[in-house]
Amino acid sequence: MNDVNRRTGRPGRVLGGVMALLLLVLAGGFAARPAPVTAMAVQDDADLPNSLTVIVGGLDTRTPEEPENTDVFMIARVDFATRLVRVVSVPRDLYVDIPGIGGDKITRAYDYGSEAQGDDPQAGMELMKATIAYNFGIEIDSVVLTTFEGFTAIIDAVGGVDVENPYELYDGNYPTPDYGTTEIYFPAGPVFLDGADALIFTRSRNMDGDDGRVLRQQLVLRALLDKMQDPGLLGQLPELAATFQDSVRTDLSLGQMLAIAGLIPEFSNDDVAFGSLLPYLYPSTAPNGAWIYAADWSTAPGFVQGFLNGSISQ
Repeated sequence: MNDVNRRTGRPGRVLGGVMALLLLVLAGGFAARPAPVTAMAVQDDADLPNSLTVIVGGLDTRTPEEPENTDVFMIARVDFATRLVRVVSVPRDLYVDIPGIGGDKITRAYDYGSEAQGDDPQAGMELMKATIAYNFGIEIDSVVLTTFEGFTAIIDAVGGVDVENPYELYDGNYPTPDYGTTEIYFPAGPVFLDGADALIFTRSRNMDGDDGRVLRQQLVLRALLDKMQDPGLLGQLPELAATFQDSVRTDLSLGQMLAIAGLIPEFSNDDVAFGSLLPYLYPSTAPNGAWIYAADWSTAPGFVQGFLNGSISQ
């Protein structure tokens, strides 16, 4: 059974992260079904796959007429045997070969696939999978995507998160949903973030580029994972789902969602490792003149494969 939502046409950009989105999808799946969560979530280890490799993305959805680009793109592997999650962040501006399309930024893969089939999310997800397989030699099991409302809602639903900001963040030209700009500032040290602030914190890159943005994404995801270890919040997961379930698009099966759900209480930040593809990339220009990240394709696929299987650390 697959849960795939059609395009909503809602505005905004979004952060996606593996544990946050998997939790969100699980909640949405459970809320849509009548069986008791406690009975559904009981899984024997023998029923679990060895691992699940998932694309986790955040869609920039403003209006139905505009492209739906995947502005946050992560490849995650959940290892059920070792209870480990490994995540590689892929910059949206990475120039890749998109099967059937040609060279373009990886952010465009979902929209090309979806648009070609009448805005079909499943087709968009399939082209994302094919793009990763073609460029990195990695077979993707499933895709999990969310929107602006999905991210802000899950942060607000858990009561916000606390992060330790490593340095001051100032952005005098932070982009607003109405295509304007505003001034934003977060001090160094302990910072509390509600959903709106968390989105701003993780989107800004004018001051410190993609390296800084990836760092902040990981800080928020780790803070969210810490928050989700609260037994009270885990018990409220189906109720929390009503706030944001419509903002998720996924082709995870019910069995896969159940398998992950059974492991949620066992995951902590010690079980999650983040890696970034940025050290294997360099700035360049596409044939159409657009700024891009180009990859050293003699090393980039090997890094992603090795990081996901645990043979390479960063």
